[in-house]
Amino acid sequence: MIRAADARARLALALGLALACGVAARATAQDAAPSWESVLRAAFENRYVLDANAHVELVMHGGSGETQRREVHYITKVIKERLHSIARLTAPEYLRGMTILIIEQRDRGHDAFAFLPALGKARRVTTAQKGDAFFGSDLTYEDLERKRVDDFERGELAVAELEGEPIYRIGAALAQTGSYARVEFDIAQSDAAIFAARYYKRGEERPYRMLEAARSAMVEQGGHVLPARMLVTDLLHGSSTEVLFKDLRIDASIPDRIFTVATLEQQRKLPEP
Repeated sequence: MIRAADARARLALALGLALACGVAARATAQDAAPSWESVLRAAFENRYVLDANAHVELVMHGGSGETQRREVHYITKVIKERLHSIARLTAPEYLRGMTILIIEQRDRGHDAFAFLPALGKARRVTTAQKGDAFFGSDLTYEDLERKRVDDFERGELAVAELEGEPIYRIGAALAQTGSYARVEFDIAQSDAAIFAARYYKRGEERPYRMLEAARSAMVEQGGHVLPARMLVTDLLHGSSTEVLFKDLRIDASIPDRIFTVATLEQQRKLPEP
C-alpha cells in the first residue's frame, strides 16, 4: 500500500520540474513554462498512482431529458507498479452485482473483465471495447485506466487561467489512436489537479467528449488532490453523467486478492471504505 508520506514525496518529486519555474498567473514568456511531459507526469501521478476505496453515484442525463442513477463500489490499488481497479454495481437492484475488473499491463493491452450475474461468469473485454460505456453511463472503461506520459507522442503547452486560477493547458496526441486521437488537459499549476480533459477524433477541431471537475469539487487526501464530483459530457449525443464520489478513502487497506476473476465469479464481498 502507498503510504500518505510516500505519496506526498512522489508527487512533490513529479511536480518539481513542472512547478520549479514559478510561472506567475499572468506570465507571458512561454519559454518560462515547464515541459508538457513534466506537467502531465505530475498530473497523472496525482490522479492515478494511489490506493483508493469509494462509493460512487452516477447520475445519467439522457439527450431527451431522462435521468437514471447507478451506485458503484469502486476500488483501486497499485500492485507491483501496476494499477488494479474493480467496480461493482450496488444499485439499482436489477443490475446489482455487475462487476468490472481492470489490471494494467505495460507490454500489451490491459487485462479487463466484466461479470454479469445472469451469466454467472466473467468475460474478457477486448481492447477495441475500451471506449464502450461504463455501466450505461458517459464514462468509458478507458476512463478507469491509468494514464502515462508515454501514451502520447507529442504535445503542446500553454499558460492560461481558469476561473482566476493559473493553469497549464496541454494538447497531446495519442501515440496509438484508439477511441480518440488527441486530448486537451487543463491542469492546475499549484498542485497538478486535473480540471478538464477534452477528447478529439482524428481531424476534428471540436471535442466530442469532455470530463470536467471544478476547483470547488476537489478534495485533498494522502497527498493527492482529487475530484469529489466530475461531469462527463458526450457532445455528440447530448448526454451527460455526474460522477459523485462518496466515502472516498485514500491509502485504504485493500487486500491484493480482490483483484482476481475469482472475486468476480464468486461475488466475494469487497472491503468497505
